Amino acid sequence: MADNRPTFFGEFENIPLDAKGRLIVPAPLRNALPNGVSSIIVTKLFDDYLMAFDPYEWRRRMDQLRDLGHSQRNERQLVRAMAGRAYEVKLDRQGRALIPRKHLDLVGITDRATLTGVVDCIEIWDPDKYNEVQNDVDIEAIAEKLEW
Repeated sequence: MADNRPTFFGEFENIPLDAKGRLIVPAPLRNALPNGVSSIIVTKLFDDYLMAFDPYEWRRRMDQLRDLGHSQRNERQLVRAMAGRAYEVKLDRQGRALIPRKHLDLVGITDRATLTGVVDCIEIWDPDKYNEVQNDVDIEAIAEKLEW
């Protein structure tokens, strides 16, 4: 069976936010969205960046959370963090996304952002934090450990 899930890749640096706080989602990332999809689900989970999912991938992850249950404290915390912080963001005709200021503030984004496609989602970073994290990565060591 063919896998029709979108694949996001590419690094797009220093994308400005306009006066209303909108940022343009670069065409290669928008074009990876399934046909007819004009929204992304934005949430804050790990570290100092936002994650943006297409609605189908988001649904798949919500189904996984639903299967977890609520009996364990760490399960409840994961559900709360992932679903409770999520917000659907519509893309306008120019491909701009109005991400809630609360989300931008959580990760320190003020007037520009770096977007990175990471296969199943898009990461949205403050450019300075992104560069700092990237400078600390030893790709060769990670690849060796994964036997890639």
